[in-house]
Amino acid sequence: MQQAKHVTRHAEFHLPFIWWALRIALFAGFALGAHLAAVIGFGFPLGKAFYAYIQIHGHLQLLGWAGLFIMGISLHFVPRLAATPLEQPVRLKFVLGFMATSLVLRFIAQGALPYAQHTSLLFPLSVVVILSAALTASGILLYLTTIIQTIQRAPNQEKRPALRQVRSFFLTMLLGWAAYACLNLAMTVNMAADGLTVLAQAWDEFAVNTFISLTLLPVAFAFSVRMFPLYLRLPVIDWSVNTVAALYLAATVLFLLPTLPPVLTIDSTLPIQISHLGMIARAGVILLFIWKLDLLTRRRLPWTVVKRELHPGPDRRPTRKGLPDYGEFGRFEWLVVSSYIWLALGAGIELIQGVGFFLDWEVAISSDAVRHCFLLGFITQLILAMAGRMIPGFIGKKRLVRPDLVAATFWLVNLAAGARVFPLIAPDWIMNLPGMEILGRTAFGLSGMFAMAAIAALYFNLRKTAK
Repeated sequence: MQQAKHVTRHAEFHLPFIWWALRIALFAGFALGAHLAAVIGFGFPLGKAFYAYIQIHGHLQLLGWAGLFIMGISLHFVPRLAATPLEQPVRLKFVLGFMATSLVLRFIAQGALPYAQHTSLLFPLSVVVILSAALTASGILLYLTTIIQTIQRAPNQEKRPALRQVRSFFLTMLLGWAAYACLNLAMTVNMAADGLTVLAQAWDEFAVNTFISLTLLPVAFAFSVRMFPLYLRLPVIDWSVNTVAALYLAATVLFLLPTLPPVLTIDSTLPIQISHLGMIARAGVILLFIWKLDLLTRRRLPWTVVKRELHPGPDRRPTRKGLPDYGEFGRFEWLVVSSYIWLALGAGIELIQGVGFFLDWEVAISSDAVRHCFLLGFITQLILAMAGRMIPGFIGKKRLVRPDLVAATFWLVNLAAGARVFPLIAPDWIMNLPGMEILGRTAFGLSGMFAMAAIAALYFNLRKTAK
């Protein structure tokens, strides 16, 4: 029998991951978010499908917007980090096919469920939702096995410091993917069995927090460690990233496990105390990571100065001050810095909430505000920044067609995040000032539209650049 030919060349970047992420975000995830924000902000009737739309919006944003970006970038980035080409590049198409199909089915079927209650359509629509979850689990399983097999086949793993440096964050990310796939499938089956039109709220919230904590934040930290010193001329990473990653995982488990719905039914305050202790610890680790990365503080010299490579040779024109590019990717660094400010804000709020719990302070800040600090303020801005900076190079382009649009994207997404979060965290004395309540509700109602405009700007820029 003829043996399969060993792959020795890296697969090209699979751009459809990015197009599907942007389409799902623009026409489903962010569109639903804009609708929900407008309904709340402007006081429209909630409607039958309001709570189903909240769950669909969260699922599409996690797996469609952020998830497909992570899959596409990591399936291109990790094999190069491991110096090991993908053994079966055709898997890329199957991973994307499973995920995109599942997300479209979920968007349509669960959105229709509330209108099919007490009708003969309820059961078949519920089956479609379960099918969607099964396809999601299949796509995630294929993705995980592809990443794990690639890392396992890496030659001289002990001599691959780039991979070894962020290994713990990547392992945490894989754990988060697997946990969400299982939770999502179990929740949809339980919903159908009970004849409901929405997932169990406590379990859905636990699943969302799990994916944010174990997948989105760790993978963002891993890419930050590997890419920011190069793209932003940060200091050399000479501290133990894996130690910080281990502390983060331990604190996150301490924060999440006591919030499991069965645990919360225990007639004791101990689980909630442990969870708040984990909240404090995780917030502290996040702030420690930000401090060590030195993106916001700039306490140390960049690696280019340490290696005496700051000044270009006489035959090369100077780059932008403190950066290795000429502006051909726009002001992407604004988005990066801003994203980490939002991350610090979210961690700071959690730290205050956790400490306030033990000191009996009344900290009335919605968990939704913290979630959007992490998702809209941090993750979305980081995607907007790195998509414009990295993807042109992945597809053989030397610049964005419209680098000026990056600055517009920065203002739009920060306007969206500010309008979404600050009405929820502003003190009562501010919201009680004349006109502030109306201003806050109006800003909240418009926040989703600002976010959609930011995504549309990136979509337009990448499409023009790819052509």
